[in-house]
Amino acid sequence: MPIKVVLADDHKMIRESLGALLSREPDIQVVAYAGDGSEAITLAQAWKPDIVLMDVCMPGVDGIEAAMRIVKLLPRTRVMALSAQGERPFVSQMVEAGVQGYVLKDESVSTLANAVRTVAAGQTWLPDPEHILSGPEKRLLSRRERLVLKELAEGKRAREVAEVMGISTKTVDTYRRRMMSKLGLESQAELIKYAVALHGGVGTGVRGAAPAVAA
Repeated sequence: MPIKVVLADDHKMIRESLGALLSREPDIQVVAYAGDGSEAITLAQAWKPDIVLMDVCMPGVDGIEAAMRIVKLLPRTRVMALSAQGERPFVSQMVEAGVQGYVLKDESVSTLANAVRTVAAGQTWLPDPEHILSGPEKRLLSRRERLVLKELAEGKRAREVAEVMGISTKTVDTYRRRMMSKLGLESQAELIKYAVALHGGVGTGVRGAAPAVAA
């Protein structure tokens, strides 16, 4: 029986090209493609695949949230991250969300295929696991913290985030400090960079552009 894979990436060319290459492997079958985390959850429930292979940074429901939901809904399905982001906060957040594999996009397709086989067999495939699980960033961000993070990625200032979420600017600042501690980040600029990378700079019009951080 081939290893059934649902592949999620918000770039159509990447997911279809990668899916075609993976499907050349005699023991791997890509059964469905998703363009975001929400679609990945829906397709995972429909196909109940062996592996859900997904990008970390996607608009809407990101890979972290999607991984958490799939792990909870489908305990027999294993989730793997495929990302261009190799920094510790990204890897740590996905590991805490329940993924059992994390492969960087600069790896070869043969390496990815081996990672899929390894994870499908019940093992893990992670970059430097002895390092990524250490430090304060091992604690997963709460749902409210992720909502604040998404608003920051859209370029909103603290007072605007406070208005949207119905909280005080002081609470927004508390969330920012807490997220920096959990992620092992040393400045608000680093937090914004992480937020934009994770959510794609939604609302900025430029993917990866750093929005303002002032209150």
